[in-house]
Formats: sequence, C-alpha cells, structure tokens
Amino acid sequence: MEQKTQDLFDDFISVIKETTLLLGDIAQVETDKAEAASLKQHHLLDGYIQAEQAQILKLRGLEQRRLRLARELGWDSLTFRQILVSAPLRQSGRLRPLFEDLEQQLMQLRDSRMAAEQIIKVRLHELDVALSGQTGSSYDNSGNVSSGSALHPAMRDTYV
Repeated sequence: MEQKTQDLFDDFISVIKETTLLLGDIAQVETDKAEAASLKQHHLLDGYIQAEQAQILKLRGLEQRRLRLARELGWDSLTFRQILVSAPLRQSGRLRPLFEDLEQQLMQLRDSRMAAEQIIKVRLHELDVALSGQTGSSYDNSGNVSSGSALHPAMRDTYV
C-alpha cells in the first residue's frame, strides 16, 4: 500500500476511535441526565445539556473528517459493512473490531438516550400537572398516558 493511502487509512482509523470514545462520553452524559432528572436534581440538567451540545459539535466535525477520508480511500457512500467487504483483508481485519466497538457505543447511546427521554417526559408531565393544579392523567409502567390518579407516590422517585 502506498504511503499516502496508508496515511489516509491510519487517519480513518483514528477518526473511528475518536468517534467511538466520544459516543461513550455522550452516552455517559445521557445517563447522568437521566439520573439527575430521576432524582429531581434539575439544576444539574443545564450543565449536562451544554456539555452534550459541545460533544455533538465535535461529533459533527469527526463525521465530516470520516466522510472526507472515506471518499479519498474510495469508500464514498459505503456503509461500514460494505467497507469491510470491499477493503483488502489486512485493512478489514483492523477495521472489524473498531466497527464493532463503534456499533456497541451507538447501541449504548441509543439506550441511554431513550431512558433519559422517558424520565424527562415523566418529570415534564408531573410539572405540567403540578402547574395546572389538576390531577390529570399519568403514565403507566410502559410509559403510556393513562387516565387515573396523576401522581402515584411510588412512581415519583422511580428510575425508569
């Protein structure tokens, strides 16, 4: 492999590693946000949101670098699985564990984000009910709105 292609490939690997680490950091912020919301530590949420916004900007920059490097390597518009098939054996052997780690971090981020969103929705609903001074509807165990008592005492501080 010529030196320029090797340098591009090494840079591509570096971007994938950085992206994987950053996704782990974002997932941790989502988990921290969910915990703060579940513990009614709303004063912490603004800091988490600001940290998350900075991380998302960094993620966008990494994605732009990854796309540019992929294009220069001849992998323009290919998915990670397609890259593994089209890359030489030596390259695909180095990429496979990185792509698997990246996929694992993406799944962790998705799960963390869903948990945070669900808890925040519950807290917003509780706040809405408290502000309206009405009993209104509440959420059942699966997160759906149900009619009945709005704020069951056992549900107030439960981490979902």
